[in-house]
Amino acid sequence: MPPPFLSVTALAEALESHWRQYRATGDFTLFVEFTVSLNGLIEHLTRRHMSGLARIARELENTALTLFSDAAQHPLLPDLANAIESKLLRLLDELLRHEEPPPPNRRYSDSPGDEAADPWTHGRNVLIVAAAEHPWLESLCNQLASFGFLPSVTSWSGLATGEPAPLAILCLPELPGAYPAEAVSVISELRKHCPSSHIYCLAVPAELESIVRLQRAGADTCIPAASGRADILARLLDLAREDEPEAERVLLVEDSQTATVVVRRALSQHGIDSLAVADPRRLLEVAAGYHPDAILMDMYMPFCSGVEATAALRQFTEYQALPVIYLSSETDIAQQIEALRLGGDQFLTKPVNPVVLAAVVKTKIARYREMRHSGQHDGLTRLLNHTTAKTRISQRVAEALPDGRLVVAMLDIDRFKSINDTWGHPVGDQVIRNLAWLLRGRLRSSDLIGRYGGEEFIVALPDTDLADAVAQLDRIREGFAVLPHAHGTGTIHATFSCGVAALADHSSAAELIGAADAALLQAKRSGRNRVVASVAGMQMEEAAGGEL
Repeated sequence: MPPPFLSVTALAEALESHWRQYRATGDFTLFVEFTVSLNGLIEHLTRRHMSGLARIARELENTALTLFSDAAQHPLLPDLANAIESKLLRLLDELLRHEEPPPPNRRYSDSPGDEAADPWTHGRNVLIVAAAEHPWLESLCNQLASFGFLPSVTSWSGLATGEPAPLAILCLPELPGAYPAEAVSVISELRKHCPSSHIYCLAVPAELESIVRLQRAGADTCIPAASGRADILARLLDLAREDEPEAERVLLVEDSQTATVVVRRALSQHGIDSLAVADPRRLLEVAAGYHPDAILMDMYMPFCSGVEATAALRQFTEYQALPVIYLSSETDIAQQIEALRLGGDQFLTKPVNPVVLAAVVKTKIARYREMRHSGQHDGLTRLLNHTTAKTRISQRVAEALPDGRLVVAMLDIDRFKSINDTWGHPVGDQVIRNLAWLLRGRLRSSDLIGRYGGEEFIVALPDTDLADAVAQLDRIREGFAVLPHAHGTGTIHATFSCGVAALADHSSAAELIGAADAALLQAKRSGRNRVVASVAGMQMEEAAGGEL
């Protein structure tokens, strides 16, 4: 399987090589290789949030797919082949022009005082397109800067296209919900000159016609007017972190060796890991060890049918939502429908087009992971929830023992009950979200962040010693203390207290979390708004009651 951050240049070179081989021979199988390679490139660009480049690649793919099903059309007539090659050369030129190195796994504040000069922050440039007097402009720029982004502003009539493409472009209409034809034309120009940037249109009216017009112009995300500005920070943090994606795993249950080779090869070409089992009686054993995201199930096998195997699989809670895709030469529609009723999610008829196979598998896995993600994350902050955070920390501890470096911190917003009582729960929710966003913006993608409950958070920092963790969290504490939280008539400020403990002083996840929690209580009792490191043997008295 290719690495998640495979060079765009390498993918472009592979795509060009497949095309040159096809042009030299006219062999249809080589055209299939070219199309599959193009489809894999689109997946990679989408994962890297290079949506404009993905659009260009998808236009070429649409042309190629019209010529994919009929081998008699190959070799292509010169005019048609030249037209494809012209689109390919345009795509290759854009790919090479916008190639960027993978983002290093580091914190925003690893080099305090030098963030603006740090090349890592170049990936956090955000261009705002708005009128100079727009009422959101000043507060939006301040918010973006607080969370580690580098905002710049341009007017709708003063676009400069020679600058490096930013991570994102935020379009603010002069009037809420007003995107006239001139604004749509500007967005089209932005898309043309910044194909690797993600374009957001804010304050979009809840009308299908308006959204479609903006999407056609090149907008990637249309945020409804009712959402205000609260949603944009979470989206930008998702965009900037670019966490290393987990490998997609498919378990193939197929007794035909030939079919197994063909299917696994198609999956591999799209970066999907796979494992094959020929005997369905081994299904549960292999699934328990492999943890697949989807199962490709042959309909007719020795011992039992695919439908019977799926029915057995569904008896187990952990597999009840796992996608099962049937592969069979069965063309009887009644049989296909019955198979779906008995536990399957999709039916593909052999021989399966490799591009269609990959598209179905990736779509099913994406939806399965979205469902699983919602069960593991907190709805307000989108951080790991209490149970998942503790489970993941236990896993980190097991991986780090006996001599690995791991630090756990517990954070709690000071006097949070007073914030809710004075300003109301919506303001309290915003304070919680702001701390969550600040942690996500300032910590590494490898660091674990969870909402432990209420106004309390838990953080795990691998490959970090206690002194470095304390210094890093103290910088975040200072940043949070000056961060404004908006309410109906102005802004308020809040602080948090933090306790930190290192695995070197403890032997289990429960001990480590307990030590961090004890240090947090010490921070509260020492005056709040501070970071306290746990020391071996620290003993804490029972809380005396009242708000900490």
